[in-house]
Amino acid sequence: MTEQHGMPLDGRTVVAALVDEGLALMVGVGNALPATIDIYLNSQSDAKVQASIISWRRHDAEPDNAYGFVALLPMKDVSARRLKTALFRGAGKPREYRIDNRQQRIEAVLSSVADQSGPAFATVIDGLIEALLAGDPDKKRLSKVAALVQSAARSNGFIEVLGGLEEGDVYIQGWSSGFPTGRTRVIAMADSPILAELTSADFQRDDLGDEASGVTGLMLGDKPINPKKLKRVYFRGRDTWYSIEVYQHRVLVAPPDVPAHIRSVLDRVRAPEKILHTLKMAAHRFDGRDTVSELDRPVRIGIDFSLLIEGSGVLISGWMLDPDRAVKDVSLRVGGEVVRIDDHWTRQSRADVTDAFANDPMFSGMNPARNNHGFLVFCPLDVTPPSDQATYLELGITDAFPAYCPLNPTRASARQALSRVLPSLDPRSVTASNSIERQFGPMLQAMTAQRPYAVDIHDIGDFDEDAPVTLVVGVDDTINDIGVTIALLGLDSATRHLPIVIAGPVESFDQVGSEILRLAAFYKLNTRIVFAEGVEDYCDALEVGVDATNSETVGLVSAHILPRDDGWFDQLHAAYIKRGNKVLVSPTILFEDDSVRWAGTWINSNANGGQYLSDRYVGYPCAVLADAQPSEVSAGTLECCILPRKAFKDSDGFTRGYIGPAEKSLDLALKLRMAGTPSYWIPDVEVLGSEQSISKAPAWEELSNRLDRWAFDRRWSLVVSNLRSHNNAVD
Repeated sequence: MTEQHGMPLDGRTVVAALVDEGLALMVGVGNALPATIDIYLNSQSDAKVQASIISWRRHDAEPDNAYGFVALLPMKDVSARRLKTALFRGAGKPREYRIDNRQQRIEAVLSSVADQSGPAFATVIDGLIEALLAGDPDKKRLSKVAALVQSAARSNGFIEVLGGLEEGDVYIQGWSSGFPTGRTRVIAMADSPILAELTSADFQRDDLGDEASGVTGLMLGDKPINPKKLKRVYFRGRDTWYSIEVYQHRVLVAPPDVPAHIRSVLDRVRAPEKILHTLKMAAHRFDGRDTVSELDRPVRIGIDFSLLIEGSGVLISGWMLDPDRAVKDVSLRVGGEVVRIDDHWTRQSRADVTDAFANDPMFSGMNPARNNHGFLVFCPLDVTPPSDQATYLELGITDAFPAYCPLNPTRASARQALSRVLPSLDPRSVTASNSIERQFGPMLQAMTAQRPYAVDIHDIGDFDEDAPVTLVVGVDDTINDIGVTIALLGLDSATRHLPIVIAGPVESFDQVGSEILRLAAFYKLNTRIVFAEGVEDYCDALEVGVDATNSETVGLVSAHILPRDDGWFDQLHAAYIKRGNKVLVSPTILFEDDSVRWAGTWINSNANGGQYLSDRYVGYPCAVLADAQPSEVSAGTLECCILPRKAFKDSDGFTRGYIGPAEKSLDLALKLRMAGTPSYWIPDVEVLGSEQSISKAPAWEELSNRLDRWAFDRRWSLVVSNLRSHNNAVD
């Protein structure tokens, strides 16, 4: 006999339905079958699959068909050809079934199984669910499992309190009957089903009587669970699946308040020691308070500052007293991210901390000669956290629960952060060198800061953004008198008629913008004024300026560069055209005392035969260049040059990860060279340029230069060692 729809009962036919692309379900009747069995599809040896079997005894059935079965077959290694037969090869005599390919939904097939299995259906569904949950079910399969569970689960209690913890797990508290204690795999139902592990215990509640008890637990999903969207949790009880519903008027607890809710029931919890320990640890998680100062042992910590570096991580400066070495480890926690810091921080001498605790009885055993309490550390983060994200230090304490120190990091750029730290360091100290190697250097390398961008544009005169050549002037926040630059450009016949882009930080331009506009109009310049965000030096400003024009050729000039004679740009342009419009051409840059500031970046060799880049003639009188000829150099300077705009854009502009503009410029010149745009130096063209610093602190310039050189060497040392030298004059 074979039913017209549903489950075949003739012992010679099976009905198949796809659970998903990688799994099929077959139902039929036959002899007793083992839990796993080999099945050959279409009687082909290369179409062998190992199926999971869930079966039940059929009453009043003939002996050869005394069992009904559901078989789950993995299909990932089976070709998509039409399936006709299935040979079941178990412990007994093999049996071949014809596969009925009627299009049936899995729900319809299981409905027919329910009709045939009767009271055994709960066991069948339970076995099917367990088989489907084996391994790592994907979203589609888990949805099928959830539908099966829903059809079989019985309601058993309510979740009355729930809340998410910073680490990603969800705390639940409510009541149930027969709720599992320990670690259990459950299905959390939110917008979609999520497989989770529940660590739970029960506790006495006087309002429930003997039939039920309070339940509490921590649930961690293989995907994040949003407590606000949680509807119910399915769990496997002693005899079948149950659901515990989220109460309509549930209490949603904020993450900092969850530990207090756990502590409120801890003294009533009944659970094995391991489960109880997990709950106790959760009860002592961070709740927004400083708990280090509450410790009854000599451990204290203080934070001087914490800076959140956009696109990079957190820079922390502080101190920690731990004379008895009770602290096992110190970690930064931001949301789900954990970064251990005590294994790579830089220690600093802090005699002020020693003096502050010298008369504290708790620290009477402290060595007064040991002042190495300070620390400086950079903690890289995968994602920049939102401003309201809890950020704190966790101290692992020997034989005690962790202690916490809240942080309130201030957002800052890498340059702002370093301008605060570097001036306080002694450049000769080991601490300074260690900080560059272990903290500041990695901070710059990890940085993925947003590029500068224009926020406002003003045009003066007849600015043509599609002109063949445009001059771009980059202004930083240290410029005092941009008027001199504009005047010299307006008086020079070579630049007077060029389209000119003047780009700079919106903060500085807000103060001098009206003067720029007035002078540009006075000299009848065709000018585009670009107000930009994120500009820290003239390189950033030049990059924004290049974006503000479509010219094939761009001249780049820092606002700190002043032409020495008229016609300088025409000479650069002529040299550029002579070399096919596919090069970077730079002039000689002199200090105001006529000594050389830049006259080409060349490759030199050291005593070991290695190669390094060097700015030749720096500090020499300009007279040493009297016989110099135009030369191809290893790298030009972007501080004053002319080059193809396309080459600039194709190289992705200036590299983030430097503090000052010198290495930024050198880095881009090398990128251009590697991409096929060589650099040329034209010694006869001379301009004046002064060096600028964002800090007057003596340590700033030396340490920032060392840091930029460290970052540059990490990127380019291997490339430079293999570069071909270009030290020959080229007409």
